[in-house]
Amino acid sequence: MSWTDRPPPWLPPLPPPHRGRALIVLGWILVGGTFVYIFVMSYLGGTHTLFTLVPLLLGLLCLIVGLLRRDTRER
Repeated sequence: MSWTDRPPPWLPPLPPPHRGRALIVLGWILVGGTFVYIFVMSYLGGTHTLFTLVPLLLGLLCLIVGLLRRDTRER
């Protein structure tokens, strides 16, 4: 291992490159799946309950948290 493989001590630690990606993907899957379910049930003439909104809200929450974790601005 060469001395160039180690970051210098004065350099701040770098964040992992894919922070929040899993939450964003999970959020898109939940939101997209909910919309597909709503459209299919509407086309087939099925009824909807308010429980349909639970995965939609969870998906939106995952998207928001995932996007906030990607934000690297100083606060």
